[in-house]
Amino acid sequence: MFSNEILRALQAGEITLEEARNEIRGKIEAEAGQSSFIAHETDVSAKETPSRFSLKEEESGKSSDDKLLQTSIAIIGVSGQFPKASNVEEFWNNLAQGMDCITEIPPDRWSVEEYYDPDPKAPGKTYCKWMGVLEDVDKFDPLFFNISPAEAELMDPQHRLFLENAWRCIEDAGISPSSLSGSRCGVFVGCGASDYEQSANVQGLNAYGMLGSSPSILSARISYLLNLKGPCLAIDTACSSSLVAIAKACDSLIMQTSDLALAGGVLTMLSPSGFIQASKAGMLSKDGKCFTFDARANGFVPGEGVGVILLKRLSDAIRDEDHIYGVIRGWGVNQDGKTNGITAPSVQSQIMLEKDVYERFQINPETITLVEAHGTGTKLGDPIEVEALIQSFQSFTNKKNYCALGSVKSNIGHLIKAAGIAGVIKVLMAMKYRMLPPTINFEKLNEHISLENSPFYINTRLQPWEVPEGMPRRASVSSFGFSGTNAHIVIEEFVHESNRNKTPIPVNEHNPILFVLSAKTREQLKAYAQKMKTFVESHEEIDLADLAYTLQVGRDAMEHRLAFLAYSRESILQALEAFVQDVQSPGIYTAHVKEGKETVAIFETDDDAKILLQTWLQKKKLKKVAELWVKGLSVDWHQIYGKSKPRRISLPTYPFAKERYWLPKMESTASKREDLLHPLLHRNTSHFWEQRYSSTFTGQEFFLSGHVVNGERILPGVAYLEMARAAVEQATKGFGSSQTGLLLKNVVWIRPIVVGEDPIQVHIGLTPRENGEIEYQVYS
Repeated sequence: MFSNEILRALQAGEITLEEARNEIRGKIEAEAGQSSFIAHETDVSAKETPSRFSLKEEESGKSSDDKLLQTSIAIIGVSGQFPKASNVEEFWNNLAQGMDCITEIPPDRWSVEEYYDPDPKAPGKTYCKWMGVLEDVDKFDPLFFNISPAEAELMDPQHRLFLENAWRCIEDAGISPSSLSGSRCGVFVGCGASDYEQSANVQGLNAYGMLGSSPSILSARISYLLNLKGPCLAIDTACSSSLVAIAKACDSLIMQTSDLALAGGVLTMLSPSGFIQASKAGMLSKDGKCFTFDARANGFVPGEGVGVILLKRLSDAIRDEDHIYGVIRGWGVNQDGKTNGITAPSVQSQIMLEKDVYERFQINPETITLVEAHGTGTKLGDPIEVEALIQSFQSFTNKKNYCALGSVKSNIGHLIKAAGIAGVIKVLMAMKYRMLPPTINFEKLNEHISLENSPFYINTRLQPWEVPEGMPRRASVSSFGFSGTNAHIVIEEFVHESNRNKTPIPVNEHNPILFVLSAKTREQLKAYAQKMKTFVESHEEIDLADLAYTLQVGRDAMEHRLAFLAYSRESILQALEAFVQDVQSPGIYTAHVKEGKETVAIFETDDDAKILLQTWLQKKKLKKVAELWVKGLSVDWHQIYGKSKPRRISLPTYPFAKERYWLPKMESTASKREDLLHPLLHRNTSHFWEQRYSSTFTGQEFFLSGHVVNGERILPGVAYLEMARAAVEQATKGFGSSQTGLLLKNVVWIRPIVVGEDPIQVHIGLTPRENGEIEYQVYS
């Protein structure tokens, strides 16, 4: 490789900056054939030349505790969804197994037959028909967030995904989301406008459509929901957006404009437009794979995803005994400035950024043993990135082939706005399990890359992440936007003696725990209980006191509640199984808070009753507390533990309902009108508790557009009867004779269904009676 000798000669004063620049230009052009992707800086001044720096504090791989606490950021919560992974644990399992999560674009997104053509010159077509697809992108739980179904339908799915994962991230940290009200919690999101609204046409031209498509509202939704008072920013720097968001969140914490910060990114690709544009720019892979660092590199495959981390100053996190995934030890952002093209990457800017981070934060790159590269799998982009890394690292160390080089894009594709956060979560999970996951799709090194005498090697297998004794695991993550904005961060494993030495609180028949769980609905409470049961089954060594404490203080208490005392892992599993299976069991308390208002009111208003409650808590009369809590009583759980409190730990988070909310236009594009069950009965949306059919009416239907009363489009009375007839017909298919007649009786119209500017969801539910009749109800 050409760079090392040139940089050393430049630093030694043997050649001038201009001579070095010309030599680099000539060498690159000789190998790359005058590629426009190689950026040649114009008018780089001598003071921009990277200088060698002595890292006095980092020679042994350690830094002073004071410096660490002052300039480091703890990651205390994580949540994410990625292709073939509904959570970060599934994500890690896929990476560890070397799974290729790229698939053909499903027909419910857009028609491959209509828009795919292997000919790059075909107008209006894409030569790439593959993507890292995010599952359930159409699902949402709007009522949980006090959002109406009508608004939810016009919300960009990116808003929904970030909102749900922000909530999960806070819960993952063992923090009750509502407890953050009024706090200086910042929100920093890498995001941009999506193509969801392109399918709305006139249906989305209203207030809901305006808010639902705005990136600024995307970041603001969680701040509005929880009354967060910190900075709230939607950041778009293209492919570096989410890593820039993390860097800006760290800046805010250090500057003390935030005390906590949610940071991450989100991206969905719902129409073929982005594929067509990227194809015309020659950016996409024709093979449907990201061949990162490989000789076959020919472009990237787009991917979808969302990731969120919760950040806190390290000193505060240690003080509050937070669960810490890792520590951000250094970060930085810069710009390419003027290159030979606005989208052309700059090797010089990447070198300057990486060296600046190592120098400012006193990090010796010899202690970095994993680099999660931007690594998009382009023929010239990868060599530029690797060359910058080699020069940056070799400014501080001569050590060879000690640092693993990888890119998550080989597994899930290029998540663009969410690419950086995907890399960060990969690193955090690798630190958790102390394993280096493989970079897949690698056979032969890109001919423009030479690693033989470099600090790096391509890691192609799952292997233990070994480091010298006494040195924490460290990794760097890079993201480079085609806007020219670059970001680089260094993450360090968290090791703290106080966590190791803490004595567990014993749990037994004489000292049981009080297990509490709650949800918005009975159905979700059951789902949550099942989720917790699965978790406890798979974690034999879990600390039961930590488990109970986290559920008590780290979750919002909702309307439907479950509580029981437990003294062992087995007793927890038995109680959860009984609740899930609707088996009545003594000692299992469950109720809706509305049922217990009168019972708990006295404990909230009467001073003597309050003192009695405090006595129960201090003396651990937990059965009485459990009975009152499920009926709605607010409890100060800290009174149970005194000075010695358990730890907050990462536990399963809230199981949001998965209900489909999608624009009718998109529905018709994906499934065509002929796939509807009936003009008045579009789809079967039944679940365990109800036989149900649903329809989405826009007002353009003939039976609405032709039935206008006092200027309002009203569903005709006879339409209800036809819906009932069609619903019963659908529900009873295969039962009885086809000649059986249907009698409708006791029909009552309570109020008309009116379709205004926004589409409306109409449902009909069927309930069988013991006498053989079927009761139905039409509602919206």
